[in-house]
Order: sequence, then C-alpha cells, then structure tokens
Amino acid sequence: MKKKVCLALLLAGMASAVFAYSYNTNVPLPGSSIAGEQLQRETLFSAYAFAHRIAPTDCTSFSIIDTKVSKERVDNKWQEIWTLQTCSKTAYVPINFEIRDNVHIYGIDPMGVRYAK
Repeated sequence: MKKKVCLALLLAGMASAVFAYSYNTNVPLPGSSIAGEQLQRETLFSAYAFAHRIAPTDCTSFSIIDTKVSKERVDNKWQEIWTLQTCSKTAYVPINFEIRDNVHIYGIDPMGVRYAK
C-alpha cells in the first residue's frame, strides 16, 4: 500500500512540474496588432516558446504586454513587434505575418529580437 501512495505522490509531483508555467492567453492582445484574433491565437505559443529562451530559469509567468506594427501591410504581408514579459526580462520580438490563399503564415525573426535592460 505504501508503494502505491509513494508512486501517486511522485506522479502528482511530476504533473505539477509540467504545468508550473502561467501564460496570459487572452486575445485580442494588447496594443495595435492588425493580426486577427485567430492569427494571434495561432502565433501565441510560438512567441511564448521563444520567451522561454530569454526567461530567468526560475521564471514561471509569461505575458505579451504590447504589440505594434513595425512594417505596414502590403500584399497581405506585414511585421509586428510583440513585447514579451518574462518575470524580470522584456524582449521585443519581431514577427513576420503573411496571409496567402486564406492560409496564415507567421515566423519569428530571431536576428531582430531586442532585449530591454
């Protein structure tokens, strides 16, 4: 019986470690994004995956605190800067968007990422 209890506690601990992060997933995002709500939802976790690369190791809280268009929409292509807050760090992440034949295409431009000090 004790083995079953220990195993249950171990599994509960592993499950809580997996779900220990908090992401703000409310859309529409703050700021002046011209991406529709569906495109914002599709892009959200790619941006958060990138945010994990810059976050302090003990950080568990992630949010997008601002969006703005950095390259105007031409031929259904544009770029936005999304401001990601990861505990004590802030990053300005350029995201390229394109809508082609009702397909949403987006990609993070890692060479354009800037960090706030």
